This record gives sequence, structure tokens and C-alpha cells, in this order.
Amino acid sequence: MENNTVNKEQLKKALEIVKPGLASKEQIEQSTSFAFIKGRVVTYNDEVSLSHPVPGLDLTGAILADNLYKFLHNLKKDTLVMELVENEVILHSGGAKAGLLLQAEIKLPLQKEIGRPKDWVKIPEHLIEGINFCMTSCGKDMSRPKLTCVHVNQEGFVQGSDSYRIAHYDVGEKIPVPTFLLPATSAIEVVKLKPIEMTKGKSWIHFRTEEDTMISCRLLNDTYPSTEGFFKDKGVRVIFPKITEDILKRAQVFSKREHLLDESVHIKMGKGRFMMKSRCDTGWFREQIIAKYKGDIIEFDITPYLLKGILAETREFKYDVDRLVFRGERWYYVSMLRISKK
Repeated sequence: MENNTVNKEQLKKALEIVKPGLASKEQIEQSTSFAFIKGRVVTYNDEVSLSHPVPGLDLTGAILADNLYKFLHNLKKDTLVMELVENEVILHSGGAKAGLLLQAEIKLPLQKEIGRPKDWVKIPEHLIEGINFCMTSCGKDMSRPKLTCVHVNQEGFVQGSDSYRIAHYDVGEKIPVPTFLLPATSAIEVVKLKPIEMTKGKSWIHFRTEEDTMISCRLLNDTYPSTEGFFKDKGVRVIFPKITEDILKRAQVFSKREHLLDESVHIKMGKGRFMMKSRCDTGWFREQIIAKYKGDIIEFDITPYLLKGILAETREFKYDVDRLVFRGERWYYVSMLRISKK
């Protein structure tokens, strides 16, 4: 390796993009490191692997992620010179200089597990939107692993459910790869990247962005349960108050969690009242207003950003016996309810 001069911001951006592929603990060798291979930086943690190109970088090997990432964030200069000296990469930036241990041999099981994705196809226009809509309805109970996944069906629809709520989204066209179950925790990272192409391997699904970022996600090999019969559009018509979105903005301040899937607000309405509550480790929120709906008291929990998306299209829903049903142009959302006559 000759001395490399790279743009600090481009390298830092690449590391930030692939950072979700790092493991919190090194149960797999080099899974807490950034691997540099053929002008790209790569991460792998057995569930997802990400890679992104770094212009001008000619380096092969793995560097422990934490020190490299922190060092770059504290540099003032725009350029960074990288020099290989024996088993170290020496980083020069202005008067700052640091040496980081380089493992020359890449030990991540990239070829064995992921291989070289090929036969890329264009992602349907509404697929990522559908994954985004459905992923927060997935469960977290690993004793029922299929319900922790987003169900992407080749026939052209996406679903997510934890058995208490179900989200269904019609993509509007067939999916150009076979049906797959994508863990919701991986789906979050896919949605963030806004990919434009995809391809499916035996145990992995691969996505690629316009900037040539690639994310590979391990799939669950299982069959999704049928949701037929849950989306019957009948029941009592209910309309959210006009200021629900404003109340939601206030509630979201106190619903923040480290992971998006853990965020929730609680809604209770009936007998002429509407109430929204949320809670976090450092505080809580509650707001109640007078509402037009005077029927039975109904209560449910929902992810804030999902509710925001629903409200952008409709404030109307129906409840029937034990469930609440929202319906949009492309989607359904069902929540099982607690209903009280009191």
C-alpha cells in the first residue's frame, strides 16, 4: 500500500453508513471492526452486512472500529493521509498523527455467507414504503420468530404482526424476487438507506442504493401465518379529533426510545373524551380533550410515526367487537382492542 490521501468527510460518511453492521461484542472475529476490501469499507455481524465505497482508498485489512471512528470525528483538516507501516496504519492529518493496528487477513465469513450478489433487479416503487409501514407492527418475542419479521410476499404485498396488531400494505405490483421474511430490526436499516435495487440469495436478501451502498440481511426460513379474515371493513365509524396530530407531536417528546420499534403512545377514547399518553425514562405526558365520539371506551397502543403516517391520509377508523381497523389507499392496519362500556 502506497500512502493514501483520502477525503476525511467521505471516509467518515462511509463509516457512518456501515456502522449498523458492527456487532456490540466480538462473538465473530472482526465483527467489531471496519474491514477494508477493494476500495470499500465493510461490516458484518451475522444478521446484517453493509459496505460502501471510499474514493481513493487502497487498503486491505481490518481495523477495530471504535478508535478509528472517534479519531475521525475529532479531526479538523479535510484530508487524511494513511500510511501502512508493518502491522499498523499510520494516520496523518495536519499535526495530528495516530497508529492503529491493522489485521491484514480478512476473517469475516463474507464469501461463505454472502458470496457475490448478482442478478440485481429494480425495487418496486412502493416496496420500501410498505416495509416502513409494516415493520413497527412486528413483535419482539423470539419464541415466535416469524412474528418478529416483515413478510414480503412475491404476489405484491407486505405484512407485519405481533398477533395483537397487523399491518398490511399493497405494493401494487409483483415483487421481482421470491417471498421472504425480513427481521424487523434489519428492515429499519434497509428503510434508512432508500435502496433502488435488490436480489435474493439462499439465506440472505441484498439491497443496493444509488450511491452503491450495499446491505445484506439474513432471512428467516419459515412460512408466514395467514391473516385472511382480519381486514373486514365493518363496524362503528369513529373519527379522531382534528388536533390529534398536534397532540401526537407533544406525546412523541416523551415516547423516544433507543430503538424505533420500542416507541409507543397509548390512546383512550369514548364517552366524549379523547386522551393520549406516553412515557420515557425521564418523564411522561398526558393530554385529554373533549371529543365528538361518545361511544364505548376503546384503548390501544400504537407506534407514533405509524400513527403520524395514518393521520396524514385519514382520521377515520372502524371498530368491531374486539378490533380497530384503519384503511388507506394501499394499506390496512388492525389493532386488537380493550373495549369498556364504563
